[in-house]
Amino acid sequence: MFGIYASPTNTFQRLKEKPVWLLPLIIALVANMAVTVLSTQYVDWGKQHEQAIEKMQEKGMTEEQIQKATERMEQFSSNPFMRTGLPLIGSLITQVIVVFFLAFVYNISLPLLGVTGNFMRTLSVVTNAGLIALPAALVKAIIIIIKHSAEVSTSLLLAAPNIKTGFLAVLLGRIDIFTIWQLILVGLGLKVVFDIKGSKPYWIVFGVWALVTVIFGLLATPGQ
Repeated sequence: MFGIYASPTNTFQRLKEKPVWLLPLIIALVANMAVTVLSTQYVDWGKQHEQAIEKMQEKGMTEEQIQKATERMEQFSSNPFMRTGLPLIGSLITQVIVVFFLAFVYNISLPLLGVTGNFMRTLSVVTNAGLIALPAALVKAIIIIIKHSAEVSTSLLLAAPNIKTGFLAVLLGRIDIFTIWQLILVGLGLKVVFDIKGSKPYWIVFGVWALVTVIFGLLATPGQ
C-alpha cells in the first residue's frame, strides 16, 4: 500500500486484481484530523475576533448585534469541544463525502474513455492516491509548530499572502503541491487499473479539479 510513494504503478497493478480502499481511507482521515487538532491549538482567537468584528462593522451591524455575536464567539473559543471537536467532526464528514463523491464522478466518466467503470476499483484508486495526506500532514504539522500558527499553506498562496478571499484566493489555494501530486496519482491509477491508453485519465481528473475550482471560486467571489 505504501508503495504508492515509490512505485505507484506497481501498487495500482495490485489494486487492479484486489481493490483495497478502507485502510488507506482511514489512514488519510487520521492524518488530516491530526493536523486539524494540532492547528486548533495554534489559532489566534484574539485576531479571529478582531477580524470578525471588522467584517460585522463593514456590514453595518449595530453595536448590540456585534456584542451578541462577540459573546457567542467567546463562548465557542472557550469551550474545548466547540473549539476542537466541531472542526474535527466537520473535517471527518467533509473528507468522507469528498472521497466518495470524486470516486463516483470519476467512475461515471470512465465510459467516456471507452471503458466500463467499476466503483470499488475507482474508489481504491482515489483512496490509495489519498495517502498523499501522510507526507502532506507531516509537512504542515512541522510548519505549524515552527510558525506557532494555524495559518499554513503549501499552495501558491505562499506567493500572495495578502490575498485572503475571492476567486484568486481559491485558485491559488487549490494549486497545492500535494494536491497536484495526488491528482497525478489518481490519473495514473485510473490508467493502470482500467487499462486506458494515452493521457485521457489525466484530462478527466484535472478537468474535474478545474470545474470544482471554478465553482468554489465563483461562490467565494463578492456579489455572487
